[in-house]
Amino acid sequence: MEREALKQKLTELAETEKTSTHIEGLLFSMLPYIGDLDPILRDRLIYGLANKWITQGLVSPSVMNQILDELLTERYLYKKEKYTRSFTTLWIAAILYRHRKEAFLSADAIERVFQALLTYFQQETVGEGYDETYGWVHTLAHAADALDELIQLAELTNDQRQTVAGEIINKMAFPYYVLSHEEDERMTIAIHSALRNGLSPDIVGCMVKEKASEVIAFWPEVTEANLHIRANYKQFIRSLYFCLSDFPSLKKTLHGCEQLFSAIYHKKPSS
Repeated sequence: MEREALKQKLTELAETEKTSTHIEGLLFSMLPYIGDLDPILRDRLIYGLANKWITQGLVSPSVMNQILDELLTERYLYKKEKYTRSFTTLWIAAILYRHRKEAFLSADAIERVFQALLTYFQQETVGEGYDETYGWVHTLAHAADALDELIQLAELTNDQRQTVAGEIINKMAFPYYVLSHEEDERMTIAIHSALRNGLSPDIVGCMVKEKASEVIAFWPEVTEANLHIRANYKQFIRSLYFCLSDFPSLKKTLHGCEQLFSAIYHKKPSS
């Protein structure tokens, strides 16, 4: 379907709140435009309706599998264009959410998603949040939503959850951009899900503390990248501290990590 015809059709569906009898065909027409620069088409219409249809169970498992296969390719998850990558992860999050409700993905499919999301996440260098002209970029926040859904899958092992949590902790020492659109809180939600699903708070605490020591070691050399790393990681620690109130031993470790950063300026003793 041509772009303008698609936008008109989706606008009608969104405004009337009707459910089309041709949802699955529309989804495949929407896929090529999931990274469109028009924020109304990309975010409110294409993502908004796709997310609704998928999470409400209006899309068949076979179609969701077909869509997922397409999303895990260089045309989408690894595409050079940042909006396509970013909104691809949101579609993946919706499909994983639906799998948690009706378990239609095979073990092989889940393993492919696990590997693909981690590879993408490791490679992502765009940290922009919102653009006045083109709307939400939010690559890291959207990736956090997909990782959060992945972490909650019953099929994942605690070793895999630890791997995902470790990647998140490493990523939040982000050198390319000052993260200012609550990416830290979205990542914290994923860490919280890992803890609630069996990952040891002690393991999380050790990973956070080890990364904090690495980040602080950068501090004597003042570069733009090191300043970004320090600001982003310190904010992430603070988000973890305030959001993980149900894990008191981990909060104590997080407080100690934050004090290491504060000591740089205030000469506070570490704990």
